[in-house]
Amino acid sequence: MINKLTTLTAAIMLVSTAAQANDQTVYQFPQVQPALGAQLQTLEKDSVEYWQKVSGKELKRGVPVFVNQADNFIRIAPKARFDNGEVFKPHGLQLDKLSVRDDNFRQMPMQTMVAQEQMENAGFNDGSVGLKLGQVNGKAMLRTSQALNDNDTYLLHVIEKGSSNALHAKSQFRVKDHQQRVAMQLSMGKKRFKDSDVQLTLSSPDGEKLDVRYENGEAVFNYPLETLGAVNGYYELEASVNTKVNGQTVKRSIKMPFVHSMQTISMDKAKVTALGNNKYQAKVPVQVTESGRFAIRATLTGKGDKGERIKLATVEVAKQIDSYGSFTMPFAVTKAAKAPFELVDIELTDQTRMLKFAGE
Repeated sequence: MINKLTTLTAAIMLVSTAAQANDQTVYQFPQVQPALGAQLQTLEKDSVEYWQKVSGKELKRGVPVFVNQADNFIRIAPKARFDNGEVFKPHGLQLDKLSVRDDNFRQMPMQTMVAQEQMENAGFNDGSVGLKLGQVNGKAMLRTSQALNDNDTYLLHVIEKGSSNALHAKSQFRVKDHQQRVAMQLSMGKKRFKDSDVQLTLSSPDGEKLDVRYENGEAVFNYPLETLGAVNGYYELEASVNTKVNGQTVKRSIKMPFVHSMQTISMDKAKVTALGNNKYQAKVPVQVTESGRFAIRATLTGKGDKGERIKLATVEVAKQIDSYGSFTMPFAVTKAAKAPFELVDIELTDQTRMLKFAGE
């Protein structure tokens, strides 16, 4: 009789679990999943290149190009511009109209010239052309005799592969809500930069340009960030530096993405119930600050014969939550284990805003 009652109780709980789970998605991994690594807090990158936008008018007059080594490559690409709701596509550049001259207006040799078709074969489908300078001493001026529209825009991209003058950037990757100063260390070897050496731009995930300045190793925003998470991409800080190394001008650019983050979900202690037949249910109360679709991933553990804690199964559950709610996590395990049963390796995800948090 007792066994029948136990079976009946377990069946009722399973039906209840199924009813509660109707509004949620449940997935049990075939194998126990390893704990996720620590979330990225800072980002470090190096750059041996720079880029800048130039107009057709500037290209006809001549644009300075800063190259300090034999291994160099210069790419110029037309960029579409928008004006009064219309899209204007610039003329493609003709290689035979391009020239590079020094301070005395003497023509400098070009070691290699790469036409648009060759650039496309190399994976550049933006209409760009490329060239490599054969001489690097002296200030170079790139110009064209082509009849370009003054207002057309082109991207000038200069790469010095393997340069010892690499720009190193280290910046904060997760930026908290209402935070308006973000650590951004910029260096070139032992050289540190003055605020005036650095030009910063800040782009939102939807491409809007926002006010920002560089101040004492930090990017300072004039206004609080608005877009939470990374569902539409990251915010992006772009730094350009112009400095002197051994009397030569060195120019570098670098882009550092970051995510605007806020703890949108928190959890209370999970309660695990044994349902019998190697089935378990974990109830996890949660609270959210922003409505949306949220998920929890966790691994169920129990005690082995020698008292050691063993991992039994990993489950992920997702559902819509507007304020207070809970996740019901069903586990079906194949290993025998003893109480107490606990959840470990807990990860909470705000799927609406693409944010991840460590569970408690």
